[in-house]
Amino acid sequence: MVRLRRLRDALHGIRRILDQRRRYRAAGYPVREIGQRGRRLALIFAALVRQRRLAALRAPRRWRRRPTWTNRAEHGAWRTMVRTMMEDDPEMFFEHFRMTPQVFNELLARLTPYLQKRPMHMYLPPGERLALTLHYLASGSFQKFAGSSFCVPPSTVCTVIKETCEVLWEQLLEECFPPLTEERLEGIMDGFWQNWNFPNAIGALDGKHCILQNFANADADWLNYKGDFSMVLLGMCDSKYKFTYVSIGGRGRRHDAGLWRECDLHHALVNGELPLPAPRLLPGGWVATPPTIIADGAFPLGPNLMKPFRRPQLLSPADHIFNYRISRARRTIENAFGILSARWRVLRRTFIAKEATARAIIQACVVLHNYLILNQENVPPHQYWYAPPNIRDVPGIAEHQLPPVRFDVQEELDDGDLIREHLVDYFVGPGSVPWQWQHMNG
Repeated sequence: MVRLRRLRDALHGIRRILDQRRRYRAAGYPVREIGQRGRRLALIFAALVRQRRLAALRAPRRWRRRPTWTNRAEHGAWRTMVRTMMEDDPEMFFEHFRMTPQVFNELLARLTPYLQKRPMHMYLPPGERLALTLHYLASGSFQKFAGSSFCVPPSTVCTVIKETCEVLWEQLLEECFPPLTEERLEGIMDGFWQNWNFPNAIGALDGKHCILQNFANADADWLNYKGDFSMVLLGMCDSKYKFTYVSIGGRGRRHDAGLWRECDLHHALVNGELPLPAPRLLPGGWVATPPTIIADGAFPLGPNLMKPFRRPQLLSPADHIFNYRISRARRTIENAFGILSARWRVLRRTFIAKEATARAIIQACVVLHNYLILNQENVPPHQYWYAPPNIRDVPGIAEHQLPPVRFDVQEELDDGDLIREHLVDYFVGPGSVPWQWQHMNG
């Protein structure tokens, strides 16, 4: 209807111009060339005529709406499979949606005001929108296939997934990523020492490449060193695999160190805006070191950023012990990425989406990861359902007695190399654990 109206308006405009030229010519007035408006109308008219002719050559539509989409009430997964699993088979429900029915209902009640749309013919209620999005994130299937099981057309699936992922990030962000206060950082430091025998660590840092199909008209900056197009998730986690900071959207060609220098956490650390705890004495030792982030060799060494030694063929046994101890503690971020991609398998495959949608999908996976870990904190570790022991490293128990603490504090805390040497001496001295020597002998 709109096209016919535009065609009629263009025709009337051209007719008025031609009538005016005819009257001027009959009256003996000089007739100017057709102006810019006339040329524009002529082009619109020619394009619409061509579009109408091509439409006449197309085969007529077989139906106004596919029967598959009209039978959603009878055959859609939300009204058949999902309801049955919630009531009779919670284990199968967890495999499809990565959460228990109780947690799903709590999450749905929290998000319903933001997922509710105006009731229309064949509209999707909030529960179905959330279930469809979780099923897509957990299964890693194509959006078209995820929508087919719910009897939702592909064009609607893309919109629903993007909107729901944005709502998940906006509504769960404050709870799942609280500010890094001094008290919270002290708790993280205690957790790394108790679980992983690494002192004064406020987080483990690393980057993960999320593989995706290249965007339309995108440049080669998204191509990573493995030859895949990717978006980088730069994350830091605590000793229990919960992310404490994420930066999403980095291009695959960028190095982890470059992304680190540009992220908000680095700027806050350099400018003194991060409320770091005061330097602590090493447990059982006599040297005070500042709070540090532990990372791999891709990141720059600094007073608040520790990394392993390079060139292992030239290292001393004490340096090897340091590399083992920091790598053992740094496995928390590797485990966090592993749990994240094992539970939300959309991150394991190449997914097709626009840049904004891809960022929203990764954000939703990360915030759901933290939300579900928070929901299982009040149960014993052997009863964890989101991150059970069989998909993560289990912290060892330090079977040694530490000597009493001495209080001869050193003040040389502004050199990353010096701090690392203090930690080397500590790990082969009062902070040693029995299994590190077995690791060296192996």
